[in-house]
Order: sequence, then structure tokens, then C-alpha cells
Amino acid sequence: MKMFNALCLTLALAAFAFSQDYNLVGKFPAPQLKLKTISGTAIDTSELRGKVVVYNLWFVGCPPCMEEIPKLNEIVAEYKDKDVVFIGMSSSSKSDIDGFVKDFPFNYQIVPNSAALMLGGFGEPAKDGTLKIGFPMHIVVNREGFIDVKMTGIKGVAAVRESLKKQFEGK
Repeated sequence: MKMFNALCLTLALAAFAFSQDYNLVGKFPAPQLKLKTISGTAIDTSELRGKVVVYNLWFVGCPPCMEEIPKLNEIVAEYKDKDVVFIGMSSSSKSDIDGFVKDFPFNYQIVPNSAALMLGGFGEPAKDGTLKIGFPMHIVVNREGFIDVKMTGIKGVAAVRESLKKQFEGK
């Protein structure tokens, strides 16, 4: 019985610690995902080890998502000759995205219909036990495959820029 109680206590403390520390960057490996972009390109993120990967989680109709797209496109242009991959995961459908990018061109590789992948890979535990995601969300994965940045909101653009600067320029 003591062993059982100790095990329960350990599991409870681990669950509490995990839920509290989930956002600590540099401690968690990025999820390995198999993605298909809107243009039909297959991406297996396990094959991207050694490259920096920048994710933007968004959806059509998200005002802050639309506001940040030009700033994100500037970052893509700035790092076009570097070993970095930009992936935009959207919960929106391909047809919605096709119409959207005519007015708001987005230079990331876009993965449509990826709500389940976003939640499973980057969701955070809510108090009710479900997973949640805030939009827009920015994730930068370093060359070793660990999450360097995970930030929700438009302030994430500056965090992405700072992370890339640190990783490519050592600043």
C-alpha cells in the first residue's frame, strides 16, 4: 500500500510539474510531424534535424494572424539563404486558405486542416484536462530539435526574429 501511495504521489507531482513547466523552452523536443502542404509537398519533420524550423499556427479570419503576416514574410525574405524552414499550420481548409492568400500572401509553407496536429503537437493542458492553443502561436525549433521559442500572440514575431538572430548570427 505504501508503494501504491508513493507511486500516486509521484505521478501527481510529475503531472503538476509537467503542466507548470511545459512552456520552458529548450527542455522539450519538438514533435515529429508528417505534414502535407497546400501545394501537395510532404514534410516529415524528423528529416529536418540540423535545420531551424519556424512554425506559425494560425487560421483564416484571425485578426492578429492577418496583422503579422507581412512581418513574418519579411523574416522569411531575410533568412531565405539560411538553413531554416518556415511552416504555417492552419486549422482552416485548403479552399478557405486559397482565397485568403490572394489578399494576404503568406510566404510560409502552409499546411491546411491541421487543427488536430497543432493540438497534439503544441497544445497546452487546460485546467479541465483538454488541450488548448492560442492564436497566432509561434514556435522555433533549434537545430538539435528542441523548442527554442513558443509564444502566443503578435509579440511572437519579435521572439522569432530574436531566436533566428541568435541561432544564425550568435547575437
